[in-house]
Amino acid sequence: MQLIAADIGNSSIKIAIEHAADDDRWCLETIFRGDEPLDLDLDSLDVGSEPAFWCASSVNQARQQRLTDWIQTHRPDDRFHAIESDEVELETDVESRLQLGRDRLIGAWMAVQLNDQSGPVVVIDAGTAVTIDLIDSNLVFQGGVIFPGAESNFRRLAEYTHALPDLGRENRPNASRGPFSNVIGKSTNDAIIKGVYQSQISAIRSITEQMASCSAPRATVFATGGGISDISNDLPQSWDFVPDLVLRGARSIGRNLLNQSRPGPSDPE
Repeated sequence: MQLIAADIGNSSIKIAIEHAADDDRWCLETIFRGDEPLDLDLDSLDVGSEPAFWCASSVNQARQQRLTDWIQTHRPDDRFHAIESDEVELETDVESRLQLGRDRLIGAWMAVQLNDQSGPVVVIDAGTAVTIDLIDSNLVFQGGVIFPGAESNFRRLAEYTHALPDLGRENRPNASRGPFSNVIGKSTNDAIIKGVYQSQISAIRSITEQMASCSAPRATVFATGGGISDISNDLPQSWDFVPDLVLRGARSIGRNLLNQSRPGPSDPE
């Protein structure tokens, strides 16, 4: 059975396929943004006719339902599984593990694996919201902070002011091409772009520095999420930038679940 990993977020769905014939072959991720029809790209996925096991990190029930509806209609022999908190082998010290976002937990677990199963680790995930979390030297998830991501702030400025324009991603296609070298905006649009991104950069750097330095040894930093790509050049290059951290985590957990479900040598077929 083929493995398909999915990262179902609040602004997009990311999908990648692990081909059974070649464990090292991991297809380029397919990304669905907004409410675009899933059929456009899902129909062209390189899945083949073999049944597949979909293992998902999901923080958006409505988007998850759209995906599962498509699977039931077009690939009824496939299995879909949303990762539960108890399937992530990472201890937590938070008020409610069940209320902890699966993406935060899965991303933290994957960062620990990439760090040779050692801590402390700080994980930054910049998307619709920015989360920054600390996993201590005992590999315990200690929690962290959440604040609005860049796209959320662009929308809020347009929604809650009378005269400021909507500078959502579709209205600023060149925004990621170095708008931060000079902090002085020479137009309203330029001032908004610089203000939103500079606030993101400053907050991420400051909070991460506090978390990384509050433990000994100093924490390794992993950064992921669609919002990181726009500002990565303005963040410390000593950080580990892993664009698909949560998707990798869903893949690894899915592989473990598949292996556990296969019959052993002495088990009946």
